[in-house]
Amino acid sequence: MSRIASLLIALWAGSLCTICGLVAPTLFAVLDDRQLAGQLAATFFLAATWIGVAIGALLIGFNLAGKLALPGRWLIVVAALAPLGSHIVLGPLMERARAAGDMARFGSLHGLAGACFLVACLATLALVWKFNRPAE
Repeated sequence: MSRIASLLIALWAGSLCTICGLVAPTLFAVLDDRQLAGQLAATFFLAATWIGVAIGALLIGFNLAGKLALPGRWLIVVAALAPLGSHIVLGPLMERARAAGDMARFGSLHGLAGACFLVACLATLALVWKFNRPAE
């Protein structure tokens, strides 16, 4: 079970960091239409959010069932809930700000959303580190 958990954590961290650090910036760099780049990036971020929720739920479920000892359970919770909170809370606020033409507010909210994903990236990387540490 720990090998499966290790693989899930690595996939989660890899996909999240790839989307945040490579895919989204590349979309804005290569597409002339910033609105299209934003829509595509939002789609990738949504996928990353639900991947994280699913993997986080599986890992916590394995842990609660006694099938897996998890170091740093709080990291799983943070990594799963930060993007979900961004999607549920900040997403609608950003849409309202954009619709109202309040780009200053949109920018502030976008920065908070970015921070949520950065926190999730760092938490998943810490999970990879903690979970794959040799036994002492």
